[in-house]
Amino acid sequence: MSTLHDSFFETASLFAERIAVRDGQQALSFNDLATRVGHLAGALESLGLRKGDRISLIANNRIDYLTYHLATSMTGVILHVMNTRHVLREWLWAMNDAGSSALIVDETHAYAAAELRAGCPSLRSVIGMGDVPCADHSTATLVAGGRNPRIRSDIAPEDPVMLIYTSGTTGTPKGCLQTQRGSTTIDRLTAGALRATENDVYMAIMPYFHQAGMIRSRAIMLRGGTNVVPGELDMDAVADLMVRERVTVTMLVSAKQVRALGKAMDKGADFTPLRLLISGGGTGPRSMAGLKRFCDRLGCDFMGIWGQTECTGPVTVVHHVDAFSNPLTCGRAMPGIDLQIWDDAKQVLSQDEVGEIMVRSEMTAHYWNNAEANDALYTGKWLHTGDLGRLDEQGYLYFEGRKKDLIKTGGENVYPLEVEVLLNEHPAVREVAVIGLPDREWGEAVAAVVVSVDGNRVSTADLREFCRNKIAGYKIPRRVETVAEIPKNETGKVLKALLRRRFQDVEHT
Repeated sequence: MSTLHDSFFETASLFAERIAVRDGQQALSFNDLATRVGHLAGALESLGLRKGDRISLIANNRIDYLTYHLATSMTGVILHVMNTRHVLREWLWAMNDAGSSALIVDETHAYAAAELRAGCPSLRSVIGMGDVPCADHSTATLVAGGRNPRIRSDIAPEDPVMLIYTSGTTGTPKGCLQTQRGSTTIDRLTAGALRATENDVYMAIMPYFHQAGMIRSRAIMLRGGTNVVPGELDMDAVADLMVRERVTVTMLVSAKQVRALGKAMDKGADFTPLRLLISGGGTGPRSMAGLKRFCDRLGCDFMGIWGQTECTGPVTVVHHVDAFSNPLTCGRAMPGIDLQIWDDAKQVLSQDEVGEIMVRSEMTAHYWNNAEANDALYTGKWLHTGDLGRLDEQGYLYFEGRKKDLIKTGGENVYPLEVEVLLNEHPAVREVAVIGLPDREWGEAVAAVVVSVDGNRVSTADLREFCRNKIAGYKIPRRVETVAEIPKNETGKVLKALLRRRFQDVEHT
């Protein structure tokens, strides 16, 4: 199927009475959800929203997040999903850049609705999920009064269906437009990689404003499985819900999430139905060893992924045995995706040479209203990921870090990930991020930002001695900063730009 809504309605016709979504309080069958989607799509049309309009959504995961996603697909409206961890200024910037015609907001974020309305001149209406006092319309009223919209024949596979702004940690965020074709294709590939069936129950812990959350939910529904949407529950409550709902698949990206499930198991929680845990692939020996112990304890398989918003989701996949026997690999490209490694002259590099990871597929996206960024994004049909990596003779990808994070010290290139993998072997290091900081003598100095095991300061001398004769001298950190926590985004990626800004003007002693 070429559109998300066509794909969903076909699945709904096959699994009409099976449960599509549950949130711990209510459950909707595929037939119920299809009716709700149709009524909501008709209501959006009645509000004057037309194909190509943008509608912004800020909400925690909930059943109607998926409902709006499919309803906007039916009408050709582009759904702009907003990061709930951002603040008012960031939401307003994105809404104005998108030129949003409407805003959907849940109770948790109702406090911001009035200011978002006042600060976005293009906004015509506010729709509340639940009790949002200043909303013009409520979702419940729209569904109750909605009628199925006319069947559109002008929604093409190349049309955009979702707008996701990049994190913008190194500059102005860019709005990434994901297409109908790209979304349906990645759903099909993901369902295959998950080996999903109608008997699967997916716990949607990952936020839906990130594609990592949305894709897994769509892929499970594609095969007739059930999504459990926990909403605002903390991880302890999520663990309890996983047991009650007999969850078979979920995705975890943080140590905190893993610890919560481990703590629940210590108290006797039974996660026996869980068959598959999804997380990042190629994260290094210590991280992967920890995940292996966790999966062994749970009795489940593991799937690691690497991908990007600009690629509409995962690009490579690595499964249980390969992931744990080769902890540095992100796996191999999914079917229909081509990978190459290029140097700065745009020449293809040989096996095991490090360069920029280039991706070619029908799923790659473009940026909204940003011609300059789009020009830089592609060379021909090849997308510049901005990530560094290498490919081995079997086509396994090894991620080496962000191109912008490459450290150039004294004329030499240092790949931070190589240093991080080594430092993670130090017994006093719980977690580490390696960055480049301005240095008068060397241009940049290699610096390690460390979270220690015991909370005490880790000395520069100690870490330098540990690295001696294990890596070249110019790769050894000249500075070590001990912190209580390393900042990350919602998918667990370290925000190195924040660390550079924090420590670039700090005098090191």
